[in-house]
Amino acid sequence: VDSLVNTRANAKRIANIENCFGSSGQPLASHGRVLVGEGVLTKMCRKKQKPRQFFLFNDILVYGNILINKKKYNKQHIIPLEEVKLDNLGDDGTGLKNGWLIRTPTKSFAVYAATATEKTEWMAHINKCVEDTIRKTGKYPTKEHAAVWVPDAEAGYCMHCRKTQFTMLNRRVRSDSFVNHLLLQYSPLYKWVAGLMVLLWVFVS
Repeated sequence: VDSLVNTRANAKRIANIENCFGSSGQPLASHGRVLVGEGVLTKMCRKKQKPRQFFLFNDILVYGNILINKKKYNKQHIIPLEEVKLDNLGDDGTGLKNGWLIRTPTKSFAVYAATATEKTEWMAHINKCVEDTIRKTGKYPTKEHAAVWVPDAEAGYCMHCRKTQFTMLNRRVRSDSFVNHLLLQYSPLYKWVAGLMVLLWVFVS
């Protein structure tokens, strides 16, 4: 990666990405910045899974909506790598495979690669760039990260503990708080309210 710093080839690749985002995107060229890799990953969005174009630089992770493949993107998002933490996702039997979590202080989400090999390569390169960025800048890695939001229809279990199965009585209301975990799991009031909600749901439907 260091050998590509300030080279014409690297500058051309970054300029091409800027052109693909057009005026809707922010400038990406920066002294010492190198494009490490790019590709399409499936991102879990609020309503459903959607393909997104991802660009890994040695200090930031960029992604956006695909309007025309390799030609035009919009809704650019830039994530500083010192804020990133990755968590592996096992295949859950619902058809979602080769996934992992990208956690940041402001937003965390799941992404899925086309193959297991692609997943391994993405995670390895991102983690390497995160480690290098933290080492070079002297910054401390972020410890607090936003919770992962997953559509109810897509989540068969808790994205936090990876164990709790969701049912009508065990709803998708979880947080990173250990106290909240205990309250939701053992509170008689919670179970009573959940039971009442089920009865209302049956009556209305």
